[in-house]
Amino acid sequence: MEYLKDYDNADTISIDTLALEEAVQDEREREILELSTLSKKVCFLHTSILYYRNAKSKLGATCHEAWRTLIKKIGGTPNTWRELGYSLGISQDDLDYIMSTVKEDPADTVLKVFMQNENATLDKILDALVKMKRFDILKSIDDPFSILSQCFYKEDSGYHSGSKTSGTREIISFTKNLPNDLPPALNKSMVIKESKRPDKPTLRPPVKTDDTKIEKDHPILFLTFTEDGWATAVNIKQYVENWTDVPAVSVITLNERRDEVYRNPEKFIREYFEKADYIVPIITTGYLNEIRSHTPRVHNTIDNLDFKYASFIYKLIINHYIHASGCLNIKVRSVLPQNAEVNVLTDIRMYPDLTPWTYEENFDETFKVFLNKEYLTL
Repeated sequence: MEYLKDYDNADTISIDTLALEEAVQDEREREILELSTLSKKVCFLHTSILYYRNAKSKLGATCHEAWRTLIKKIGGTPNTWRELGYSLGISQDDLDYIMSTVKEDPADTVLKVFMQNENATLDKILDALVKMKRFDILKSIDDPFSILSQCFYKEDSGYHSGSKTSGTREIISFTKNLPNDLPPALNKSMVIKESKRPDKPTLRPPVKTDDTKIEKDHPILFLTFTEDGWATAVNIKQYVENWTDVPAVSVITLNERRDEVYRNPEKFIREYFEKADYIVPIITTGYLNEIRSHTPRVHNTIDNLDFKYASFIYKLIINHYIHASGCLNIKVRSVLPQNAEVNVLTDIRMYPDLTPWTYEENFDETFKVFLNKEYLTL
């Protein structure tokens, strides 16, 4: 009898389990249906609305609550922000940069990068979370997003289309009223601005930048390289130390300034990028592989800071070449190591922002010509 009782219990558990699975499935289908309805209501709301702040208004409080809930839930589990960024179409380079430099609220940075797109509506965030199967996050933001949509949605608006894209309403965006506090490496506004006027490149840097150079009492060379260019970097430093006709030339490498760099890597790199007379990339196979935008990337855990930030420095080179100098390379002077590989000699021609270049054995003669005449002792 005891055996039969156990058997009966087993059957009961099996039936209950099936019923539970069906209940869960029904609940999930109901949630997806509700999300579909919510997605239609917020498809005309730009993500920038989440950043509207006005403590005295209901809209301001509603926007802040929706933003706070979303950021809290995305940041609640490791790498959720990264998966969301990937689902929203943010580039691998930008995600790697966020991981390397953003210490707090990477989820917030992902949203700010995403909302630079004029079509970055809230429904795309919902769709991304559905694709990620993060129904826990979706359930948490359901109420805040619903309340937010009610601030804009009216029953008599005519927006009752069964398709998210067939409605007649224009996207509501607060982008123009919000400051863009993203770091320059993630700030797309300059690229968007330039794309509208391709025939009128940005002028040379303002006079203020030139004044900074004049105030310096000695020239500065900023080396950037990867692991296979380290030996050349050591040789260049030795060459410069032996100079007598160009006195007190400083050669900057990140790894020798570790203590200063660790305090704020981006600030240090950008500061010396501006101060340096020339940025000196050492062109090797490893360097070209590092800077290629289509190369798959993983988080860089290399201890050598020069290797680690080579890609970031190259982004500054591109930005300066396009936007500050009008595609006139006045900042970069590349060096090819001795016995450079054949593929390097071929590939370097594809990078106008890395020219002019010289061979390592010609470094002494060439760089003395490159340096400003006011530093030369005649």
